Amino acid sequence: MKVSADLLHKKWDAINYYDGGYTQVESDCLIEWYVGYQEIDQKTVLALTLSEPDSFPSSKSVTVAKGRRADGRWALSFTLMRPEQESVFETLCADIITYSQPASSELDAIRLVAKRYKQWNKLLEHQHKSLLDESRKKGLLGELLFLMEQLDNGRPALGAVQGWAGPDGSDQDFCYAEGWFEIKSVGISANSVGISSLEQLDNPHPGELVIMRIDKCTPERAGAITLPDTISAVISKVHSDVDAVSLLENKLLKYGYMDLPEYREQKYFFSGKQRYSVDGSFPKLTVDNVALQVISAQYSISLAGIDAWKLED
Repeated sequence: MKVSADLLHKKWDAINYYDGGYTQVESDCLIEWYVGYQEIDQKTVLALTLSEPDSFPSSKSVTVAKGRRADGRWALSFTLMRPEQESVFETLCADIITYSQPASSELDAIRLVAKRYKQWNKLLEHQHKSLLDESRKKGLLGELLFLMEQLDNGRPALGAVQGWAGPDGSDQDFCYAEGWFEIKSVGISANSVGISSLEQLDNPHPGELVIMRIDKCTPERAGAITLPDTISAVISKVHSDVDAVSLLENKLLKYGYMDLPEYREQKYFFSGKQRYSVDGSFPKLTVDNVALQVISAQYSISLAGIDAWKLED
């Protein structure tokens, strides 16, 4: 059975944290799981095992502790230290419990808990406060579809992934020797695109603004895709290069993505793309062409208004 974040949230809410105590989480796991409070406002999930678990690394977000109880069993606890990450912590706990359920033995369940927690720990290191919202999901999907296109066109796996610069904090999403590419995911009916900063289209080298048309759709629609399926497709294209796979996984974590059941629920349809050459005459706001007193700006560009810069595929 899947353990949801909402179920855990309700269990925590039902506890009077001034009184302390823990309540058990019903699951199909060979480990006993409980939720409670370490301190008044510190949510904790606790695992009880007969076998001693390995030591887990703590982070700024989650403190991990283990100890042996009077009854001989081991207690492994995960305690939230940053209240602003409550929603992602609840999802973390639910996901770890669900992830460990298929184990055939307690030791195997402990191994799965360790594996999944290490993945979550890397995500939390980047201080993501919540799961990806709809805008970021579509944005990531558009960037992955563009990356897949680069691989299909023969770009070497490691070079293609290295060029995905957005997750590393670059102003443009992709940077290759021949130029840069800024990817924007919008719906089929969108007639404008938002630019989030003065730096986003500001680059002295040739570049392109790439509009990816992506919309939510029903699961029955032919050609419907999900975010996890698209990621699996990209990984399958670079799987022969272990460095490329490792780098891709790291960039996904930096983006704030981890494979969760929630991301498999929504289907999308990609209906095509438009490319626009961003040169010196392209209408854009940059640090060099706005008043000195303007230090930041967000603006929208009419897609019909930049038809003169449109490129043919």
